[in-house]
Amino acid sequence: MDTINIKGIEFYGYHGVLDSEKKLGQMFSIDCVIGLDTSISGDDINNTVNYGDVSLKIVEFCKNNAFDLLEALVNNLSKYLLKTYPLIEELTVTVHKPHAPIATKFDDVSLTVTRKWITCYLAIGSNLGDKTENLDLVSKEINADEYISEISKSSYIETAPYGVEDQPNFLNGAIKVRTLYTPYELLRFCKSIEKKAKREKTRHWGERTLDVDILMHGNEIIFEDDLKIPHPEMHLRDFVLEPLYEIEPYLIHPIKKESVSELLKKIK
Repeated sequence: MDTINIKGIEFYGYHGVLDSEKKLGQMFSIDCVIGLDTSISGDDINNTVNYGDVSLKIVEFCKNNAFDLLEALVNNLSKYLLKTYPLIEELTVTVHKPHAPIATKFDDVSLTVTRKWITCYLAIGSNLGDKTENLDLVSKEINADEYISEISKSSYIETAPYGVEDQPNFLNGAIKVRTLYTPYELLRFCKSIEKKAKREKTRHWGERTLDVDILMHGNEIIFEDDLKIPHPEMHLRDFVLEPLYEIEPYLIHPIKKESVSELLKKIK
């Protein structure tokens, strides 16, 4: 990937936790590494990212907003730039705070994040209430959010319950999305949709108005107590693989190293 590097963009801002920082402000500086494909630009500035314009946008954003934490500043700035400039494939932003209120001698405090648009896959399911309406809610919430967009969605299939059989049949589907959300941000987004569908905790593998599970987040592999990606049982469930096969049959499982098509054949 090609990169445009902009270093030392200075601005006077009011970012900080302390009242003195909010009232008096201080100098900050930002470094920005823009990842893109410059081969398509030819010799036309409209086919590339104008680094002069990016620099002005950075200063404008940082002056017009105030955040307590550098973490909030750099994450929100990164999302803003990726939304504003569609040609940016990946972005690394470093915010320097050389006058941070630290009670010892130091040169600088900085925070660096790298963000990009990620292709993700979601599994959706419902077996209570209006099942079609519950599944449709997921697309509505995606379309209403500026940091995620739907690329494709499978048709809905009716399937028998898994694990606990004394409950109604499920309606299942799969959605391919493009998002700026990190895995944990995407998890919170999915849980917020379930909450809007009035999902309540019942028995394990029990009835639910709506299930929104992250199947894959790019090729990331995460194994934490509250988040596991890829979904640890996606390769075992036909009601997950069949809708996924409809929209992305050659998608490769990052651990199994097999395509959705191959995994589906195995469990059939």
